This record gives sequence, C-alpha cells and structure tokens, in this order.
Amino acid sequence: MQFLVNMAASFMTFVVGLGIRFVLTPYIVRTLGTEAYGFIGLSSNILSYTGLVTIALNSMAGRFVTIKYSAGDVESANKYYASVFYSNIILAAVILLFSIGCVAWLEYMIDIPKRLVLDVKLLFALLAINNIVGLVFGIWGVSTFIKNRLDLSNIRGIIGNFMNVAILVLLFSLFAPHIWYMGVAGFVMTFYTTWTNRRFARMLTPELVVKRSNFEWGKVVELLKSGAWNLVSKLGEILGQGLDLLIANVCIGATAMGYFALTKNVPFLILSLFQTISGVFGPILTNLYAQGEKKRLIAELHKSIRILSFFTALPLCALYIYGDSFYELWIPSEDPYKLQLLTILGTFALPYTLPLESLWGIFTITNKLKYSTLFMLGNNIVVFAIVMTSMLVVESPEYRLMILAGTRSLCGLARGFIFLPMYGAHCLGEKKGVFYSSILKTLLSLAICMALCYATRYIITVDSWAMLVVAGIVVCAITCIVNTVLVLLPSDREFIYHKILRIKKVA
Repeated sequence: MQFLVNMAASFMTFVVGLGIRFVLTPYIVRTLGTEAYGFIGLSSNILSYTGLVTIALNSMAGRFVTIKYSAGDVESANKYYASVFYSNIILAAVILLFSIGCVAWLEYMIDIPKRLVLDVKLLFALLAINNIVGLVFGIWGVSTFIKNRLDLSNIRGIIGNFMNVAILVLLFSLFAPHIWYMGVAGFVMTFYTTWTNRRFARMLTPELVVKRSNFEWGKVVELLKSGAWNLVSKLGEILGQGLDLLIANVCIGATAMGYFALTKNVPFLILSLFQTISGVFGPILTNLYAQGEKKRLIAELHKSIRILSFFTALPLCALYIYGDSFYELWIPSEDPYKLQLLTILGTFALPYTLPLESLWGIFTITNKLKYSTLFMLGNNIVVFAIVMTSMLVVESPEYRLMILAGTRSLCGLARGFIFLPMYGAHCLGEKKGVFYSSILKTLLSLAICMALCYATRYIITVDSWAMLVVAGIVVCAITCIVNTVLVLLPSDREFIYHKILRIKKVA
C-alpha cells in the first residue's frame, strides 16, 4: 500500500513541476528573450559544480544512517547524523566564498548580454543561497527515506511547487519581468522544504538528534572514503552533461545556449519523473539488502524494470510522434522541427536506460562504487572529448548544437544497455544476464507501441491544443494496453488493480 501511495505522490509532484515549466517557459521567452531563458539553467549548472566539494560526504550519508538505524544501532546512526551536519557547515562556508567570487566576476566568465548582467548576477546569488541552506540542513531529509515515507516528501514537494507558482505569478504580474524572480521563488521553496524536513525528522525519527558530542572525525573520514567514488562519478557527470550549456554559451553564443536550453525541458521532465518513480524503490531495496533478503531484492529489481518500462512508452511515444506539433503550439516563435530534432538527439538512449533507472541504486546499497564510477568517468570523458573536438573542428552553429545534443545519448547506449545490467548483476552475485529477459521484453513492447502510435498521425490532425490532448490520450491508451499485455506480469496487473481500487474506496 505504501509503495503505491509513494508512487502516486511522486507522479503528482512531476505533474505540478510540468505545469510550472509548461506555463512559465513560453512567457519568459516571449517577455525576456531566448537568451534570458538559457541563463536559468546555466546558473543552476554552474552552482552544481560545487557538488564536487559536498558529494563525497553527503552521497553515502543516507545509506549509513539508514542501515545503522534499520539494524537498531541508533547510537552509531546518531554519530553519522551529527558528523554530516557539522561537516556541511564547513563545506557551506567554502561554497559561499566560491559563490561570492563568481557573482563578482560572472560577466567576465560567460557571455552575458549587457541588458541581462544584473538579472543574471541576482539570479546566481539567490540560487547560491538556496544551495547553501539546502546543504546545511539536508541531513534532516533522510528521515522520510529511513521510514519509507517518501509520500510525505513528495506531498511537501507538491505544496512547495504550488507556492513556487503563486510567488512567480505574483511577481511577474505586479512587476516588470526579471529572471531573478526564479531565485526568489526558489528561496521560499527551500525555506519551506527545510522547515518540513525538520518536522518530519522529529515525527518519524525522534531518536536521531544533532549533538556536538556525537561528532566524530572518524565517521567523516569513513563517509569520505566510501563516497570518494561518487565524487569521481560527479566529476564525470559534469564532464558528460553538466557543461553542455556552458559550452553552448562560450563556443556558440548566448542565443544558441537559450535555444538549446529550450530543448532540454522535455528530457529533464522525463528524467525527473523516472528518477522520482525509481526513488520509490530506494528504501525498499536498501532495507531488503540490509536484511539479507537477496531473492526478494532481485524480484523487486525485476518489478522495478517492468513498472518503469510501463511508464517509459508514455512520454517517449508522444514526444517522438507529436513533438513538432507540441513545440509549434508551445513556442510558436521558434522552429518546431529543429526543436524536435534536438530533443530526439538528446533522448534517443532513454528507451534503453529509463527502465533500468532503479538499478543504479545497486552500487550504493552494496557499497561497490569503484568500477561503476570508473566506467562512468571514462564514458563521460569520451563525451567531453568528442564535444570539445567538434567545437574546434565544426564551424556550423547548427551542427555544433546537434553534436552537443546527441553525443551523450550515443555514449549512453553502451552505459545503460551493456554495463549497468551486467555489472549490477555481478555486484549482487548473480549471472550477468539476469536482467536481460525483462529488458528485451520492454524494448519489444516499446517498438510495437511506436509503430501503432505513429499510425495515428494519419488519422488525427493536430492543429490546436485540444487536438494535441486528444492525440496524447490516444497514445496513452495504446501504450497502456500494449504494456499491460506484454510487460506486466499477471501478478503485477492484479497488484495494481486491487491497490488502485482500494485507494478509491478509501477516498
């Protein structure tokens, strides 16, 4: 029951976030220009680089606290809890100094139109404050994970997103438009998130308290050693994708960066949805591993592949078949076919990788991060090398954008289809092909869905939002039917059917 509640809350969080981007993006493009929109993502990306100084400590904090707490060793859990909290205060001071330097010299570091310099600096400063506050008090968020109450954090996310919308609507309605309003709304949401995390921590895990006497440098060193490979992985992630808007800005220009940023919206939303849904399996998988329930753990991973596969076809079929119609209606001032092409180039690996999203958790729960991290680093170095070489060799801005969009997807095929399932199985002590039966079934189902849904283009003419909605409903119906028959097991269908009915009766 808790699983479905968590998933429903995750889906609602995704829908609300989708609504915000759907309404806000064309407004910003229309009132401030394409360049301004690009700086929203670029500012977030630059600040994400500060994750290099925090991820080694924080990436494994939840695992260690959860395993100790689940094993009944509350004393050790508290030592990790306090050690992370006080260490993050030190790291926050380092990030503050970095952010001050960036704000002061930002216009010399990246290409910013003169009319947007103040706006971009204010946006960067506000987002930096959000990051610092989130870092210092982030350890409180582990409580919902420990108790498998992700529904609480997702409901909190829904409320926070509505607050975000209300603030943005108010600011854009009453005052002249500025992109730094995004930072103001983000600050309010960060404050609300911190406050609710504190409440959840007191309610769910009152035994976990921050005391200076519980701080131990030994725990910090242990976390750093365990999370060192996550640090390398973060570096690889930045090389593979985190620099794409910065590369677009420096090598192609602010306008091209803004245009590229528009095409990242749909992939970002799809990935956010699947990371949120796969996150529902996180507490279950961690607890099963902690309890030594290997067979149930493997069964749960197969179940996650089937359920994520069920959802994979919904957005991807709609995107690949009706993406040009969507962009034409959503941002009529831009070329819809070019936007769709760039979007597809950035997502063509997703049919292979999305169903396996929860398998990435294997490396964390088994604490076997070395080889997975080295592979990811190598994969992303290849991506970075190809992109930067292309920027030097290729002269056409359009071709540069296409290479920038498609290179990571190409390399992602090897990462998601070959390495992840094989090495994940190895870490669990299983045969390397243990997950491929589920994977191949999902690919077959997606191919059938794509063929059937593409046929609807000859039947449905999309020339308005209403007809796009009709087409979307038809695509969803086709993919749901095909995936229900081909992907879900009878036990999965029975489980979902009875749980959904039970929720309706309670409501």
